[in-house]
Amino acid sequence: MSRRLLATASLLAGLAACSPPADPLAGITLEEQASGVTSSLRGLAVVSDDVVWIGAPGGQVLRTVDGGAHWDVLTIDAAEGADLRSAHGFSADRALFFTAGQPARLFLTEDGGASFRTVWEDPTGNAFFDSLVFWNSEIGIAFSDPIPGGFLVLGTQDGGESWTRIPGLPEPLEGEAGFAASDSSIATAPNGCAWIGTGGGETARVLRTCEFGAEWDFVDTPMAAGTPGSGIFALAYTGEKLIAAGGNYEQADATDGNLAWSDDGGTSWELPIAAPAGYRSDVAVLPLGDNSLVATGPNGTDISRNGGEIWTPWPDLPGHHAIAFSPSGRTGWAVGSDGRITRITLPPRN
Repeated sequence: MSRRLLATASLLAGLAACSPPADPLAGITLEEQASGVTSSLRGLAVVSDDVVWIGAPGGQVLRTVDGGAHWDVLTIDAAEGADLRSAHGFSADRALFFTAGQPARLFLTEDGGASFRTVWEDPTGNAFFDSLVFWNSEIGIAFSDPIPGGFLVLGTQDGGESWTRIPGLPEPLEGEAGFAASDSSIATAPNGCAWIGTGGGETARVLRTCEFGAEWDFVDTPMAAGTPGSGIFALAYTGEKLIAAGGNYEQADATDGNLAWSDDGGTSWELPIAAPAGYRSDVAVLPLGDNSLVATGPNGTDISRNGGEIWTPWPDLPGHHAIAFSPSGRTGWAVGSDGRITRITLPPRN
């Protein structure tokens, strides 16, 4: 029996059970927080239950050190007019922000946003960065749309102080690029593996490495493809499964090809039995101590209790652009249009 049939049989068995399943969202509280801005927020970096950084349009940076009770709105003078869609926070004092579009620059603060300095600037005038992640406090990677000569992927070995171009990426397809919708185009695993999602081409692909970027290959996925607005917008790795989310952002309610999952590191992919209810710009592990996931997009938010195979709406959490949780798994944030910030507090795990 195929995995799809087995999963369907399991679902039917669950529906036929005498006692209803426990509400997976019981005990979760949602709190709208005052951001102090009205712009569209996407570059979300959750450091801890108290410390969060957010990159914003207009060269602005938001920071909280008290769990979102207060948000500081800071401005990077050298990023005036730029949209800071990629962010990584190391601590309450240290964080990195990449611009999306030109001029492509990477800014570092080490004093809580009192000052910023440029640690990398695009010499080609063509880069457009989509995502920025770190394996640990020193080794990180950043992904840009193709420039003349191929994809642009940068690596750092010193916590973001210096960056070099990583060679050996697969050749881009016609029209292929990434999406800077949620700073989630890249997923990583502690062993040096990384996966990068693409779109815009005839096939939505995953570029992958398990050598901290030393060697690369690619795999095709069944995600939506064939138009400039369709493909993989976000990836998440659970430790067992790789989850791809996206679809076609020009058709917010379309469900075809908006999510897929792999349990073999991206070599093969399965579509869900019940998909999320539209285009999804981000996906993350929902830390409930089981196989839960959450995916969000402009028209709503969905959860899965079985590693992405079946999705149901989360009606109390409206649509956002990006969502992420603290290392403790107790607190998360979702950010979206009109300066929306929602704090998510999870119940203690048994």
